[in-house]
Amino acid sequence: MASIASCRLTGQPKRVLVQMPGVRFPLTIRMRTSDHRVFRDIFQRHEYLFNPPQTPSTIVDAGANVGFASIYFANRWPGARIIALEPDPENFDALEKNARPYPNIVPVQAALWKASAKLDLFDPGKGSWGLQTRASADGRVDGLTLPEVMRRYGMQHVDVLKIDIEGAEKEVFEGYDEWIDRVGSLIVEIHDLRPGARASVMRARDHFTEIYDNGINTWYMLRERTERPELPPTCSGRIMSAAAA
Repeated sequence: MASIASCRLTGQPKRVLVQMPGVRFPLTIRMRTSDHRVFRDIFQRHEYLFNPPQTPSTIVDAGANVGFASIYFANRWPGARIIALEPDPENFDALEKNARPYPNIVPVQAALWKASAKLDLFDPGKGSWGLQTRASADGRVDGLTLPEVMRRYGMQHVDVLKIDIEGAEKEVFEGYDEWIDRVGSLIVEIHDLRPGARASVMRARDHFTEIYDNGINTWYMLRERTERPELPPTCSGRIMSAAAA
């Protein structure tokens, strides 16, 4: 059976269906995209392995990409309701396909922002995995605040908020006073793509008891101190099928 890496290097096929141990349903990975890297970080390196103070019942995945983080959370906490925000149309299409077997994942084509606004997506040179957002009067993407997301989906509290939004954390955290005390655990990947992004995020530290980073710019902030889980052995995915288009 070919490996994911070998398919990626040869350029064939364009998509593969992969089954991972501990993941209930197969995942679709698009070759020649960042999907393989994100898959590796989440399912093989367990980037989002952490112990929240309580078992989560509400999760917001901002910057959901093709859904791998949401699916990781859905398999670990199958009782949690997960709102997965992704603005890019191609990524969102892949997110919907990957999340379809999980009724507790709700894909939403929108971006997390500091205000309700219309946004544009632009590529600073990283491809579809690194698209950034900016406010624009004629933008085609909905920008939503976290309180608005919570109102729309009937959430009084967000047990886990995961943010990976390519520099827009600067804007989002500018208005964190409106929502930070309604978040139990925060996972945020800080991108130094906009001046002040790191400082904006770090203003939230005083609201959490335990703060640590995983060494790759992903910060974890928890309300209570918990034991950090041991990293499980790396597992390789098994390619079930491949598609040329």
